[in-house]
Amino acid sequence: MQAEVSRNSEFWKHEISFYLDGVSFVHKYNPQSGAASNRATVWRKKEEGFQVTAKGCKQLAGGRRVHLIVAIAYSKGVILKVPYEKMNGIFSAAFVREHLNITFAKAGPKTNGRRLFIMDNDPSQRSRAAQMALEDIESEFQEIPPRSPDLNPIENIFFLIKRYLENETISKRITKESFEEFQSRVLRAFDSIPITTIDKTISSMDKRIDAILSSKGCRTNY
Repeated sequence: MQAEVSRNSEFWKHEISFYLDGVSFVHKYNPQSGAASNRATVWRKKEEGFQVTAKGCKQLAGGRRVHLIVAIAYSKGVILKVPYEKMNGIFSAAFVREHLNITFAKAGPKTNGRRLFIMDNDPSQRSRAAQMALEDIESEFQEIPPRSPDLNPIENIFFLIKRYLENETISKRITKESFEEFQSRVLRAFDSIPITTIDKTISSMDKRIDAILSSKGCRTNY
């Protein structure tokens, strides 16, 4: 990975079409009650190759969850946000066939004409069915270690969305909210992120790689 970036410093902006990952948001009937509380969160286990960070959490306590698959692209912003119920190999394959061609089109043509994107190495996304679907649409993904938020800038956008939702809850004094209302609010929140913010986050990839190598896998500022 480092050698490829060294040959082309614009790799992360102009060869990667988009950055894709899943995220979950916990619905609470009284959102304001927990909006200002601090949450201790863990992304990955020590044996998964990188040391524990506190950037996000997939083990979410309480409440029904809004699950989304989201994609961001340099100079395009958020180009995909699709709710889902259960992630497995069959769903992943169907998702690829239904959404990724359109997502590549929204991202626009990239250097060398590659259909290359980044996603987490979730087992369902690496299933045989999902791999065959990727081959069918002639696309490929740049591999990163599982649950490695420092290496996927979309995780920083997820953090901003969670902060946005908490601040909105407090400022609007939202004390009652149905699941459907919450899901609509989550989807609208992604429209609040400026393209310039997403571009700046993606542009940090070279520095992220250097920071990870320097820290030897420990937590970085990203």
